[in-house]
Amino acid sequence: MKRRLIELAILIATLSVLGVIVLVSGIVPIKASSGHWPITRWTLEFASERSVGLHSSGSKVPPLDERGMVPLGAATFDSNCRWCHGAPGFQQPPVAAQMTPHPPNLSEAVGSWDDEELFYILKHGIKFTGMPAWPTQKREQEIWPVVAFLRELPNMDAARYANLVEREIDDHVNESSLIIHLAQSCTSCHTLGGSGSVNSRVPVLSGQSEAYLRNSLIAYQTGTRYSGVMMPTAHPLTDEQIDALADYFSKQAVKPTRLSDSQQEDLIATGRSLAHQGDKLAKIPSCVDCHGPGEILRSDEYPKLAGQPADYLLRQLELFAQRDRGGSKNASLMHPVADNLNDSQRLSLSAYYASIKEDDN
Repeated sequence: MKRRLIELAILIATLSVLGVIVLVSGIVPIKASSGHWPITRWTLEFASERSVGLHSSGSKVPPLDERGMVPLGAATFDSNCRWCHGAPGFQQPPVAAQMTPHPPNLSEAVGSWDDEELFYILKHGIKFTGMPAWPTQKREQEIWPVVAFLRELPNMDAARYANLVEREIDDHVNESSLIIHLAQSCTSCHTLGGSGSVNSRVPVLSGQSEAYLRNSLIAYQTGTRYSGVMMPTAHPLTDEQIDALADYFSKQAVKPTRLSDSQQEDLIATGRSLAHQGDKLAKIPSCVDCHGPGEILRSDEYPKLAGQPADYLLRQLELFAQRDRGGSKNASLMHPVADNLNDSQRLSLSAYYASIKEDDN
């Protein structure tokens, strides 16, 4: 037994020395142009499949057929993903085609993964493939619309894809063609006044103050406000483009749709009382002093909440409480407020603000 252990130790030491010699010599090719050796490709693919399958189990999948999920996911895919994977009507770019491994044709590849696995890959990326992680790990709810889009991708033609990612822009204001182009990319998710947003996860930009919109874009650009969708979108913008976009959307009129569901009436009434009067015992200030509605003179650096989707408002309050939202220099003012709100109060406030217009009392 002792002899065998000595022989094993000698073998391991010899292999280790040979390995060091191979690495130091530089004879192992790392060039992407030659692709992987078959055994290397199989090993990496097998390891990836097993890892994703193990770590993605147990994820809770939201309803992927929720209104607006596919268009919202399409807009994110178009801005972040098609540059490597291509899309219906867009061939894979030649630079991406020379990567090792090649980014897959997703129309064919998505069938190999279930919803939880697609979510895991989008959130965390895959090492040694060039597939990046989601730009922030704090906003995983942004990822599910992309999963919903990928599920539709195998049956999608170029015409439907173009319809999902292209929106008409009202250019009656004499903006430059560049700003019109930039604004069009925004309306794929946010739309324009009177039509709400593509999905209730997304805020309405129309009618917000120019100062608030500018500060929000700057916060996304600098990474102090977290969003895997908005951080990459804001990153390349110049100061002039940020100013122009803030000005453009601040001039768009908005006409929120009033909720009429009778089951919401008690919820809205509770939210109205809390928004206007606050709760001194719970150390919750009134919301209207900063966010309206009403004739109180308010800072343009605070957002107008009237008419925003209830789901979006609820999620923002939750993110503030979790310290996962980030934002401009004023964002920290919301932390103690969000801390003191319970789940029922957040729901009531969200329902109330979603039900009103800015000029309501």
